[in-house]
Amino acid sequence: MITYVINLDHKTDRMARMQALLGDAGLRYERVAGVNGRALSEADLAPWSACHPEGPRILSPGEIGCLLSHREAWARIAAGDGPGVVVEDDIHLAHAAAPLLQDPTWLPADADLVKIETTGKSVQIGRESRSIGHGIDLARLRSAHLGTAGYIVTPKAAQHLLETVRHADRALDHVMFDPASPLFAELTTYQTLPALCIQDQFMAKDRRLGLDGEIERAWALNRQKRSLGQKLHRELTRLGQQAAFAWQGSPLNPASDRRNLRIALAPDAR
Repeated sequence: MITYVINLDHKTDRMARMQALLGDAGLRYERVAGVNGRALSEADLAPWSACHPEGPRILSPGEIGCLLSHREAWARIAAGDGPGVVVEDDIHLAHAAAPLLQDPTWLPADADLVKIETTGKSVQIGRESRSIGHGIDLARLRSAHLGTAGYIVTPKAAQHLLETVRHADRALDHVMFDPASPLFAELTTYQTLPALCIQDQFMAKDRRLGLDGEIERAWALNRQKRSLGQKLHRELTRLGQQAAFAWQGSPLNPASDRRNLRIALAPDAR
């Protein structure tokens, strides 16, 4: 498999680090020039994001740039003859990633996407899992697991993404890896257990390299002051969602096809 590294032109230090990281792992890679959304004009941004009724664009310029960057990686994979790996340039890569990302024969026949990253948060996976070697298992992803820093995509799925992910009404990670998005049900997504990579910002503090994410979230830019009633409603909703999540993945729930798991990072990540 080829690993496609999304990297902004002015971040030469990050690309140098990724070249060393992937080279040491014996992985074939190609650089994908990242799109700096903040450098795009309003006319360039408009086709890619819907707007809220009150006016602001749903996606921030950075989120649109992220979408356009990943679309370039999808285009290359869709034009190829095998699955590809898409990573962002601020990841740490586990030792087990090398053999698995070199040879895709372990991929299930029905797989469209395989998420290989973790943010350290609990997600829901299918109760059945299978070993793919090198101390790694594979299970269906059943809940939201946000982030687009590391995933495998087949040519067929890459073409579907190109055709589907255009005028977006939510950030790319929500489009791809959140059941609230219609696309989630259209693609079969697996998760490696443990994960093969992690973004620098989610590493233990003493191991971070200061490669903080640069994409500003639209919800943060458009944050509005809420009334006490709105805050209370939001908190009650959050608590209800947490309770539902816990029950859905509980071993005490006989009707559930999933389990809750905090995705760890495979050993020896660098």
